[in-house]
Amino acid sequence: MDQGEDRRRTMPWYDWLVFIVPACLIVGLGLESALGPDGVKYRDFRAVAHWFDPVFFQYNLVMTLLAVLVVPSLALSYIQAMTDRKEKLLQREVPVERRGEIRRRMGRRASFSAYRGSVWLTTTVVLLGTCILLLFKPAPSSAELGVDFSLGANMLTMGPFAELYEKNPEAYYSHVVRSLTAFQYGFLGAYIYFIGSVIRAYFTLDLTSHTFVDGAVRMIVASILALVLSFVFNFTFPEDFKAVAAPASNSASAKEDAKDAADETEPTIPASLSLLPVLSFFFGFYPKRAALAIERVVLKVMRSIPGDSYRALPLSMLAGMSYAHELRLEREGYDNVENLCSADAVDLAVCTCFSYNQSKQWIDQAWLAAHLREDYPDFVRHTSITSSNELRLFLTEGDAAHMDGAAMLAAGLSADPAVIESWKVRLIALKILLNIHPGPTEDPAHSTPGTGDTSVETKSGS
Repeated sequence: MDQGEDRRRTMPWYDWLVFIVPACLIVGLGLESALGPDGVKYRDFRAVAHWFDPVFFQYNLVMTLLAVLVVPSLALSYIQAMTDRKEKLLQREVPVERRGEIRRRMGRRASFSAYRGSVWLTTTVVLLGTCILLLFKPAPSSAELGVDFSLGANMLTMGPFAELYEKNPEAYYSHVVRSLTAFQYGFLGAYIYFIGSVIRAYFTLDLTSHTFVDGAVRMIVASILALVLSFVFNFTFPEDFKAVAAPASNSASAKEDAKDAADETEPTIPASLSLLPVLSFFFGFYPKRAALAIERVVLKVMRSIPGDSYRALPLSMLAGMSYAHELRLEREGYDNVENLCSADAVDLAVCTCFSYNQSKQWIDQAWLAAHLREDYPDFVRHTSITSSNELRLFLTEGDAAHMDGAAMLAAGLSADPAVIESWKVRLIALKILLNIHPGPTEDPAHSTPGTGDTSVETKSGS
């Protein structure tokens, strides 16, 4: 076992704190719940241990511990078991002259130190979120055990409804519960998505520090989006809110009538509130799509962006590009076709789960799509040529056979003479670019000896 492998197998003592600190906190609360004195009021987190039935609370603690420790556990397991497999796989795919580069890059990524900051961040976010979800219990008054929101809540959960604190305590507490419900289920949706993405990244040899940072940011953003959603409910279903927020009268007759009405009818929760956890979970599981839907609505209302403004080409126009692939490439900074066409295939293969050949094919397609722009789908549909390498091969073979490949392609794209001539000009320009500046996926070994040309991959990688 070489020194690089020794560094992967061993961790400094302070890296184990990411396992020890959450475990000590949760085990300490469990001991307080089992052994702590009855009737003692604490002014710190030990009070949480006495808000629930001890057995139920300890069960919640076990779930919290599992939810928190799964983050560093998967990172450590991936480093120990999967990084060697990825390096061996890349060594078989990448050209011989770049295999030393693979070893250097993988060596920097195959140690817990590369994950330390992101794992600590994600573990902390998960610990805070699961505490709100499983351990904290809102209470309407100081007479009950739990978080006493009758003493006041922050502006994040209340917003303009903070004025209900003095005017209508019942409506005040109702809004607190709505805000907390939205926040909790938004976090839950983001956490479930995060676990799924980590498991997928684990088995596809793609678990990087970016995966954990992306998950932490997703959980924070999704929780805030869901919390904002809870305020919309007061406007979407005003009847339900007015029913809860009706001001109480101080007259004795009114109080007596309210008491009689409460005795005759059972208290019910408005049916519309059952949608709040579902929508909040959706915001957590798909925060990007939810934010995109909000953005589209706002842009449609504002209509302030001119129609002829420059728009980047989406990655979805490339063959084989799924929504999950788009998200993964965006995490590496390639959020459109123009960015992807300047990427380095080796670097992309090291940083992601995509093979070298797949990365090279997408970069090649992106180069052609960036030059043809909105005409790229029609060009592919009529010619079956999807990438710059395929176009180079077609034009080169045409020249070898003494045929005008650009004219042949242009004739197949349209029957209009003016359009044909326009396409011929564009294809001749692409032919010149492909000949003078080798395509983004051409390997250095394929360059003509003595010309001094290097591949675009080598340039972008440097």
